[in-house]
Amino acid sequence: MTFKKTVKAKYQIISISTVTIPANSYLFHGTIEKFSGKLRGGGYDNMIWFSDSPKIAQLYIPTAGITMYLGADSIARPNKNPDVQELQKQLGIEYDYSDVEWDGQRVKSYYSPKGWKKLPTEEDVERLMKEKGFGSRQHSSDPFLVHVDDGKILKENEAQEGRLFIAKVKEPLTLWRKAKGDGDLTDVQYHDLSGFKKMKEKGLDGVLIDDFAQSKEYGNFGHLSVGLYNTDKLGIKDIPAQYREWTYKEKGTPEYPNPPEMFLHKL
Repeated sequence: MTFKKTVKAKYQIISISTVTIPANSYLFHGTIEKFSGKLRGGGYDNMIWFSDSPKIAQLYIPTAGITMYLGADSIARPNKNPDVQELQKQLGIEYDYSDVEWDGQRVKSYYSPKGWKKLPTEEDVERLMKEKGFGSRQHSSDPFLVHVDDGKILKENEAQEGRLFIAKVKEPLTLWRKAKGDGDLTDVQYHDLSGFKKMKEKGLDGVLIDDFAQSKEYGNFGHLSVGLYNTDKLGIKDIPAQYREWTYKEKGTPEYPNPPEMFLHKL
């Protein structure tokens, strides 16, 4: 339900549009962050953000950690970067780094990799990257995009494991309805820190905004987000989850296949 709440200020009357999320509704939060204990707000806005769908929440779990842009020569030759060395090992290009001589960051002298009778070529790297599933490129002048998660080289389209937090609303939540139903990327609502602070001072539980997620298939993906000041009115559990591309067909995700109806998106 929605209603208008009028707050008397010193010299003016401010009309606040609010929305109430009823008890027994569900909210979802996806993250790759590793932490113990309760969900807590981020350092930028100190808000804890939720969606009313696990499909939207899991768009916020990135598919990969660090992204390296590597030319074929960087993979074919000795490299001081330990992540590149791990990639070489996975490809079967194993140099004996105890025999490699360096001139600063540049390699000065080295022997062929173990088991190789010649030095690897760019064509060898291209072939091995495709065979092992670590990525490809459209043009020979393009770099390879290699994803690394805490020292592990991820295969193409392999996702990191994150967590999906499932929050059941124990008591009704009253939110400032900042959302207008038509988000603007040139004026995103999650930057309204002063507005969020004022609503907290007025005793509201949080805010409802127009937000944007990043989808590989659809680009900037508009949706509604709930930002809460704390989780006192929620019962929360979490399950392992990963990025899942948005689909209009399935109701939920493989990790949470049968969620309740999306409450916010009916407003």
